[in-house]
Amino acid sequence: MPCPHYKIKISKRSKGHSTVAQAAYQSGDRLFDERDNRTKYYSDKRGIIYTEIMLPPNAPPEYADRNTLWNAVEAVESNWNSQLARRFEIALPKELTMEQRVALIREHCYEQFVSKGMIADIAIHDPDPPGHNPHAHVMLTMRPMDEHGRWMEKAHREYELDENGERIRDAKGKWKFRKIPTVDWNNRDNAEIWRHAWEETQNKYLAAAGRSERVSMKSYARQGIDRIPTVHMGPAVTAMERRGIMTNIGNLNRDIKAANKLMDVLKRSIVRLIGWLEEIRQAIAEIDMKPKEIPLVDLLEQSFEESIKDHRGRMVTTQGEAERFNSVVSYMREHEVLTVEDLDTRLTELNANALPVRDQIKHLNSKIRTIEKLIEHGDRRASLDAVHDEYLKIHWKGKKEKFAAEHKDELDAWKASDRYMRKNLPDQEYNSDALRSELYSLNSQLYELTEKIRPQQEETEILKEVRSYVKKLLPELAPDGEALTPKRRQEKIAAVQERLAKAKAEAEKRAAAYEASRQIAGRTKEGR
Repeated sequence: MPCPHYKIKISKRSKGHSTVAQAAYQSGDRLFDERDNRTKYYSDKRGIIYTEIMLPPNAPPEYADRNTLWNAVEAVESNWNSQLARRFEIALPKELTMEQRVALIREHCYEQFVSKGMIADIAIHDPDPPGHNPHAHVMLTMRPMDEHGRWMEKAHREYELDENGERIRDAKGKWKFRKIPTVDWNNRDNAEIWRHAWEETQNKYLAAAGRSERVSMKSYARQGIDRIPTVHMGPAVTAMERRGIMTNIGNLNRDIKAANKLMDVLKRSIVRLIGWLEEIRQAIAEIDMKPKEIPLVDLLEQSFEESIKDHRGRMVTTQGEAERFNSVVSYMREHEVLTVEDLDTRLTELNANALPVRDQIKHLNSKIRTIEKLIEHGDRRASLDAVHDEYLKIHWKGKKEKFAAEHKDELDAWKASDRYMRKNLPDQEYNSDALRSELYSLNSQLYELTEKIRPQQEETEILKEVRSYVKKLLPELAPDGEALTPKRRQEKIAAVQERLAKAKAEAEKRAAAYEASRQIAGRTKEGR
């Protein structure tokens, strides 16, 4: 199935990001960053299939050169907190050819970004082994350009005025104003619009390629899908799993997928059985009978015996088929699924029993995700403690600022992890071993709950066997799909009544034979 991964990030000067470095990473080009006078080149980057810079009509032609474009962006964004570029990471459908993927991402970028005035730098990656994870990286400019290709302001000030049209001062004596964006590229609603557009364009290409798969960019909850989402593994864990190294997140995702598969099969089977049962109810109503009047199990036994004999009365079925039928009948008698109404009741019970287990699995998965993040942030903070401690020991302001600038990424990561730990573990110390032990316990519980669903899924398979035998052996109970004529109704009534009479006679015969065998066994026991 196509993957709905569509991740959006912002490159920020305040985070120490460099668009030149990011463009070099995604394109594989050797670029020179004029801000720090360093060459950016990632020689170990593999699997880059396609790169392109798409320009709107008003953009200078020289911006088709990647080095010129992103150095120009870095030069115009002079503020310490400037937003430099918008970055996308988009999964491409494996079901399409590489040529189709290129056309797909180009169409999406042109319609949603370039036609609005943004410059799009596109790179398609297909890392080794080819075809397992094709994806696109897209970088967009965030500052608009005028018709002559000159960079414009991102926003302008609009001063607040009183009833007399005079500007208003705030408590600090400064003029109050609102920031009015020049373009709407930063609107929060855009992410939803872009994701929806990607869904439509991708499904259009899948349909044109003759593929039946479709993708939805909505969450499972918004789609109304009762399924547990898997945990994002990230490149490091994915690489380990690819090398055959089992990881906690990989094991968790395997358990989640197993649970989802069982729940999906169970839910689909029950829905289809309930739909079929409603058809049977309608057919029974058409022949003026009630579901509880139809002894389903007796009818099946009588009809099966008739179907496995030839015209001379000899058995013509296989041992396997006979054993299969006997196991179905044994289930029906053991669970008292004797009539159509009993079958309806059993399906309702199965569905009701599955719901609480499904809810438990979802709750358990939520706890597992929280602990996974605690371990991730806890380990990251621990690995950066030495850098943070060294920073705290520096008392000279200049030296401290220099150290902070040199280790900005590490200190920012330490602070982010520390905030998360203090928020989610406010009253206790971080204990990696204890959390991993709890995670192991929760994973075991998840496996147990998955196994708890399995018998219900197996029972629905038996009920599907009941359905197949009813369709095969009791054609009188199959709906005609159109209004019955009086003659056809009488024929169906007569056929069902005849089968009922035979089934009743056979049931009485079996009961008599069983009682006789019990009496013989009793007399034999007394004689001994």
